[in-house]
Amino acid sequence: MSLGCFGLWEMELEMKKVLLVTFSDNADHQDTLFGMYEEMRKRSDWDTYLLCIKTPKVELQQSDHTWLVDCPERPGVTKKTFNLPLLLSIIHRVRKEHFDAIYFESLHTWNLPIMMMAGKAKTYQVIHEVIPHEGDSQVKMVDLMNKAVVKFADTIVLRNETYIQDMIDRYGISAGRVKYLELWRRYPAYTSPVHSGRALFFGRINPYKGADNLLEIVRLCPDIQFDVIGRVDPQMQKVVEQLSKEKNVKLNNNYVTDEEMREAFINCDWAIVPYNSASQSGIIIDAYKYSRPVIAFAVGAIPEQVDADKSGYLVTAGDNEKFADKLKEAAKLSLDEYDVMSRYAYQYGCKKYAASGAVERFVKLLEEK
Repeated sequence: MSLGCFGLWEMELEMKKVLLVTFSDNADHQDTLFGMYEEMRKRSDWDTYLLCIKTPKVELQQSDHTWLVDCPERPGVTKKTFNLPLLLSIIHRVRKEHFDAIYFESLHTWNLPIMMMAGKAKTYQVIHEVIPHEGDSQVKMVDLMNKAVVKFADTIVLRNETYIQDMIDRYGISAGRVKYLELWRRYPAYTSPVHSGRALFFGRINPYKGADNLLEIVRLCPDIQFDVIGRVDPQMQKVVEQLSKEKNVKLNNNYVTDEEMREAFINCDWAIVPYNSASQSGIIIDAYKYSRPVIAFAVGAIPEQVDADKSGYLVTAGDNEKFADKLKEAAKLSLDEYDVMSRYAYQYGCKKYAASGAVERFVKLLEEK
């Protein structure tokens, strides 16, 4: 009996501890991290904790291992940034737990002091935008934050392989400190097609996401109905006003809930990604999650995410006429042809982007010497 108890005690001693962190109010970042938290909690080799904002936008399985704090929810500087008592209490708790690893899913001003005071913990910082997007209002802030975390994080994690060399060259970081780990999502069961004939543009409407391209594509496809859902950047207001006048566009510029997002994808046949630039696209992964194929411009790292002519279609970047032609061609697929593509998109997404499959790759990253 005593030997058995000793064996259990020895196993507990060998269990490592990891803290997953996001202070972001971005639902994608939360869903990514919460999905991995749930998968990691099933394991016996890693004791996993989660640190996030007090009011997350997506569902979270809370326990004594989830720390929800009333912190600043954006990477920039706000009044809450200077809540030093709260920040110090977080640092104290982190140090008290003696974590082996701390993994930051999103950029934030509070990441830096936590990294600096992390003790023995190895720190990992995800950088989503190696080259900040032109036209993004936070270009300078993103570049500044990237430069700062590169100095303090042990490992920089990128969501694509395309920009690894750019990361090394732009920020003067050694190749050994940069690792690739794909995005992931919590994947539901397969969602059958509805054959609505609708195309969906989902996400923030801004210059780099090709709002100008979208307007031209809409006008080139008068017989296709478009759902355009996303908050509008001020510099895109005129484009959105023109979109609102198009008879084949249903526009929603309000914040949408998780359920409303799910319904938007389920009620479309195609997710369209006419971006001018992209490090990667969470929208493509969300489309696969709901078994919807995509049509996208082949920009940035997007070709890494699309199995061309199987999970969707890639179009030469910036060619709106070809994009419109491909969308018209896709709309003419037979029901059986579309169903095959829909199921493949889901299976491709599950294999590459489901949190349940990514957990082994995540653990491998944590255990690399």
